[in-house]
Parts: sequence; structure tokens; C-alpha cells
Amino acid sequence: MKKIFLLVFTLIICFSYNANSQDYHRLSNGEPYDIFYIIKPAYFQAYGTDFTKNYVDGFGSNFALEYQFQEVKLGVGVELGYSYIRGNSYKIKYLPRKYVKNLSQVPLSIYANYYFQNQETYFSFLDILKPYVGIGFGAIWGIYDYSLSNEQNKDYDSFGYYLREYEGQGGIRVGVLPRAGLLFATDRHCFGFEIGFQHYFQSDRLEKQQQFSYGLTYIYVID
Repeated sequence: MKKIFLLVFTLIICFSYNANSQDYHRLSNGEPYDIFYIIKPAYFQAYGTDFTKNYVDGFGSNFALEYQFQEVKLGVGVELGYSYIRGNSYKIKYLPRKYVKNLSQVPLSIYANYYFQNQETYFSFLDILKPYVGIGFGAIWGIYDYSLSNEQNKDYDSFGYYLREYEGQGGIRVGVLPRAGLLFATDRHCFGFEIGFQHYFQSDRLEKQQQFSYGLTYIYVID
């Protein structure tokens, strides 16, 4: 009997905490907000003219902290991650194959997402769906090999021309990052997917970088 009473008492405490948890996260005007801890693994596909000469595809993951303001259906956050992009290769007749150095990068961005609905209950399938669109602004750092798209990297000798083993430069690009996604929300967790496009502008010898991303999303919600 004591065990049953203890179990019931614990459940009451938990439900009371969930019901009143919004009181801990309100703006000065009383508007409630949620805090999201987010993990987003993704697959990247190179896009464009110059970037696809040097790179093909890859994978990575972002970690984010987001504040979602419920009444205006707006979330703002910051993301930090890692991406690995596989280098392309090129074969000239009678010469060894040229391999571009694989690319490791660290992206950092701030973003805003607009959610088309906030769930009212968790008893209807449509209520737990949260489609959204967003835009991010950020910077990405990495050591980039642009051997296959740089004409100056082609040297000539008595046997014809050959490509140097490596030609690259480390640096930072800034970019714009639109995205769209869909979440399946529960009381404490959200699961979903996101499609994005990353456009990083040219910087000195660093060519512009364009890529699509296709990723999964996991969110732990702090009410």
C-alpha cells in the first residue's frame, strides 16, 4: 500500500511540475517560451559550378540552442557543428589520378525559424505536427583544396601539363542558409527532418561554396 501511495504521489508531483513549468520561462510581458536542445545529423551534396569540380558530398552534424516564443510561433537560435566533404578526383590520360584533399569544416550560425502551428494537445496526429521554414546567417571555417578549378594550378613541362598535388587555402566564408522542415512533437521530445541550402560567398582565393543538406532532427524540450 505504501508503494502504491508513493507512486501516486510521485506522479502528482511530476504532473504538477509539467503544468506549472511555463511559469519558469516567461518574458517580462508574460509571453511563454520553450528552450530547445537540438542535434541535427545531415548529409551534404555539393552544388554549383566551381565547388562541384573539387568536392562531391559528405556528412556532418550541428548542435543548436533555440528559444521558441510560443505566441508568435518564432524560434531564434545558434548552431555550431562539423562537416566533412569528400574530395573529387580527376584522371588525365597517361598520368596518375589527381585526388582533391577532403574538406573538414566548422560552421557557426545564428538563425530564425517560423513554425506554422504550435501543438494544443498530444491526442491528435495533426496536433503534433510542426512544419517550419527558416533562415540562417553564419560563417564556416576550413582548409579548402581548389586544385581542379584553378587554372594557375596547371603547370606545363616537356611531357605536357600536370596538376600539382595540392593547392589550397584555409579561411572563413560567410553565408546565407535557408531551410525548411517538419517536426513531430511530444511533451519533451521532437523528432523530424530538415532540408537546407547553404550558400557561402567567395572570400579571397576561397571560391563560393554551395551545397544542399538533408538531415534528421532531434530536440529535447525544456518547457
